[in-house]
Amino acid sequence: MIFLSFTFGISSANAYLVTTYKNEVIRYNWPTRILVTGEGKEQDTQFQEVANAKALKYSELYPSEQIILIAKNENKIFNTNKNLLRSWGFFLQSEEKSIFNGEALVKELLKYKKITSIDFFTHGTAQYGLYLENNHNRFSIQTIGIEKLRGHFAEDAYIVMHGCNTGFILAPFLSNTLDIPVSASMTSTDFQRLHSDGEYYLTDKGYFPNGDWARKNTVSYNNETSCRYGKCIRLKPDNHPYVGYWGEYTDGGLPFYKFFCLNNSTEQCNRVMAKSLFSFIGTVNLKFNSSLSEYKKALVDFLCPISARRDIRGECEANLNMAKLTRDEAYNPFRGTLLDCNFKTCNADFKCKKIRSPNFPDAKSCYLINKSNKRSTALVKEYRAYLSGYMSLY
Repeated sequence: MIFLSFTFGISSANAYLVTTYKNEVIRYNWPTRILVTGEGKEQDTQFQEVANAKALKYSELYPSEQIILIAKNENKIFNTNKNLLRSWGFFLQSEEKSIFNGEALVKELLKYKKITSIDFFTHGTAQYGLYLENNHNRFSIQTIGIEKLRGHFAEDAYIVMHGCNTGFILAPFLSNTLDIPVSASMTSTDFQRLHSDGEYYLTDKGYFPNGDWARKNTVSYNNETSCRYGKCIRLKPDNHPYVGYWGEYTDGGLPFYKFFCLNNSTEQCNRVMAKSLFSFIGTVNLKFNSSLSEYKKALVDFLCPISARRDIRGECEANLNMAKLTRDEAYNPFRGTLLDCNFKTCNADFKCKKIRSPNFPDAKSCYLINKSNKRSTALVKEYRAYLSGYMSLY
């Protein structure tokens, strides 16, 4: 029995699941929202929980669209991961007994003809991309066949990568290769949890007001929902530069997911950005008939940091609104240097102390170099782009 269990664990270790949300049938010609979760490691199934929350939000906004979850099978024995997803409303379409790497993901994505969005929830690194099976099997700029996905996206489609540091290299690359807007982080990202006061906070000591966490979510969805299985957590960029296992980026960062639109007009980029915000799991339940004031509140929640010690979000909101009057576009609530970014690139680069091969740096030895000598206007311009996009929808 021990031998049989061991061999089963080995055969199922390299596997990923393809599921549909609240729909037993998969249709490759339908408009499709795709969620991708990679290996959780110490996070266990939390990436899948956040994807579950996003699936509910998408289903409320786009009831006629199909929602697909492509997930690393977190379970090694007895298939409990499949059962867990099934209990959340995901129907198993296939279980692929192969390594979940970039090429496998591209093969799955090519099946869909009208992808409206892709959301990645997984660990990430600037140089090596997104973890899928593990940190050796990733979705990155080295993934073969990414360019074949061009033409498989619907009008105004976009990609959001919720992992750490994915905006430096991978996001601009994907935007340029696929001709769609791509949003990603310029620092580490972490889980925030809904508090009883209606705000989302980091769960580390000192970052939340008290231990009275919400048990039900009454702010993010059409109907009150239990906080179980991810409905009260989300991923957001940290409000400080990344320093960790994969390098030291003390020269700068951004406290929000940054959009890149390399081959899109300003009008389309702004419009897509505005549309993407409606699915944000936040303190406002945005709907397509939401008012401008409601949209602005959600946008501030999305762009601005929060603190339990001072009203930094209120300060951020006031400064964003005042920027138009004062003409000072260089407001910075980030605990560090705000990177000088536009919608094409960021004025920064990497240097690495060690190189494994001619074109493959040892990311752990890399550090960020801020090449700009001026105050960044990235936050204020992102805020205005979202508002411009919202106005173009109505």
